[in-house]
Amino acid sequence: MKKGFFIRATALTFALFMLLFATLTACGDAEPDNKLAENTTANTADEAAEVTTTEAVDENIPAGLNFGGETINFWYSTVSGSASETYYDMAGDQEGDIVDDAIYKRNIAVEKQLNLNLNLFNSKTGAADNGTAVSKLILSGSNEYDLFSGIQWNMMNHVREGLFYNMIDAPYINIEEPWWAKSYITNANILNNKRFVLCGDYNINLIRCAGCMFFNKNLYESYFGDPTEMYQLALDGGWTFDKLIENSAVAYSDLNGDTKVDVNDQFGLLTYYGNNMDVLFYAGGGKATEKDENGYPVIVSDNELNVLVMEKVYQLVYESEGVYLNKNDPSENNANFSAGKAVYLTGFLYSSEFLRDMKDDYGILPSPKLTEEQSRYYELVHDIVELQFVPSTIQKLDAVSAVLELLAFEGHRTVMPAYYEIALKTKYARDNISIQLVDLIHDSVMTDTAYIYMDDFSHLGYVGRGMIISKKNNYMSHIASNLKSAQKKLEKLIATFEDL
Repeated sequence: MKKGFFIRATALTFALFMLLFATLTACGDAEPDNKLAENTTANTADEAAEVTTTEAVDENIPAGLNFGGETINFWYSTVSGSASETYYDMAGDQEGDIVDDAIYKRNIAVEKQLNLNLNLFNSKTGAADNGTAVSKLILSGSNEYDLFSGIQWNMMNHVREGLFYNMIDAPYINIEEPWWAKSYITNANILNNKRFVLCGDYNINLIRCAGCMFFNKNLYESYFGDPTEMYQLALDGGWTFDKLIENSAVAYSDLNGDTKVDVNDQFGLLTYYGNNMDVLFYAGGGKATEKDENGYPVIVSDNELNVLVMEKVYQLVYESEGVYLNKNDPSENNANFSAGKAVYLTGFLYSSEFLRDMKDDYGILPSPKLTEEQSRYYELVHDIVELQFVPSTIQKLDAVSAVLELLAFEGHRTVMPAYYEIALKTKYARDNISIQLVDLIHDSVMTDTAYIYMDDFSHLGYVGRGMIISKKNNYMSHIASNLKSAQKKLEKLIATFEDL
């Protein structure tokens, strides 16, 4: 029995349980399985529902733990900064779709087991104002909220202010469990003995925000043949920038015959010059930081691999035929791809939710490698992901800790299967081979400390978009002016964390 997780499968076969458990293990650490499995319909709604009715116990929560009807006030927001970005409501909805329903039932199960009330307050605060709103609440001395969920790119700028409680020794929480994103938590918390930031399976947006690509199977078949070959190439580890460049050129067509390359044409690739460039940089193995033997972040931006990656990204978007670089809005790319005007689209797993009405069949792919020799795929988690914070003024530490642990556990057991196995793989993804590629993406998610703390590293973590937006192709020259200031800011950030 795995520590912390006991389950008695009532009508479920052992084999099905092991299949589901394997797909939901912790993100980013496992090597992807690149074997093309036989076509199967095992991931049906009925079977997933059977999984959610099994009896399960989180051994990190003592039997009989009872908080006597206490109320836990949880502040969050579902307001995004762009029409191309969406969030699931953490309160769920009993009358909603299967994911909303699973979230709602998860919350009820936690309330019942711990004998407390979850007051989930949707502040509807804009994404850009999350940090300011939370900072004002905590600095005012208010104890109105016991838990906060905020947007990464905005909230992380406020961690150094001492607003949040160090949860390193919080009771009940065990980040070694598969329902916690351990590697993400490690990168977000600067020092090994500090834990101001948490993320786990109580919020499905971590996996929804994973970078990926989509391809139009109908167009692919017209130009290249059987779409299964595209899947197999990715599963075999051969999906690279060079292959994307090659295929994009073949698929370009001047649809209106005006001899001008514009949005009205058919393209091989539609991509956006902002967050999509971040995805491509890290997909090629680029990195701005890594942790040393003592767990301290170290800047490694000035390395040869980063040079090669950015040369390839620049070549793709500025020097390759059949690539449309959108400088307006990624929603436009989603719409044009849905209309059948491109073979490939860069995006995030949540982008699939904008393709539900697409008439052509599409498939899901990982973002490309720099070369076939790259050991694995890397999928950056978009900086709009929601992370969780406990205020430094917390007066209900035991109850909040138990709530977080049990929400993550139940989310892993019921909500993630609803999204990952049903909504994403069956409702949005259109074939069973796509399911295997989603598994591959799930196992490839990652982030970088410099990407999380953007300002504190002089935006070295955003070098992908920075170079493409400024249309610069000399990587070392681009980062040179920022390296010295980034190092000073990092030293200051580490000192700040040591004092918190």
